[in-house]
Amino acid sequence: MRKSAVAVILGIDPGKTGGWTVLDETGALLRWGRSDKMDERDLADTIADLTIQFPGLYAVMERAQAFPKQGVSSVFTYGTGYGFRRGLLCAERIGFETVPPRTWQKSLGMENRGKLTKPQHKRALIAAARSRWPSLPSHSGVCDAALIAEYGRRKMSGKAAVE
Repeated sequence: MRKSAVAVILGIDPGKTGGWTVLDETGALLRWGRSDKMDERDLADTIADLTIQFPGLYAVMERAQAFPKQGVSSVFTYGTGYGFRRGLLCAERIGFETVPPRTWQKSLGMENRGKLTKPQHKRALIAAARSRWPSLPSHSGVCDAALIAEYGRRKMSGKAAVE
């Protein structure tokens, strides 16, 4: 990630029920949205609007990857959404990086080391995000996006771990 005068971070969870959030340099929540409530045109318009509202916007997006026991169709759907969002970021000339789930979760002290079931881990991530940003909905995609943006904000500011 480039260290510069970027003051606003866009966090993106590209999953089917994903979301996006915008944080400023202090970690304050500026905007959020649910991707599952938007079609591709709406998402493209939103990203374009964000570039106008927040010049110098930098994005951090969760990296697409396949998981064991995931069906071919779900992997394809996830990859399509990931690619579409990457294309939007490139088209709008938004600098970005991708980060594996394990990396951002570990950096924020939220890595699941097999102690929790997947639903329990998702609930823990939602709880962590909502404790920091109470106005967020209890939606996994939006909460993950906020935590991804927080990871990017801390990385950009040189803070590696949980405060």
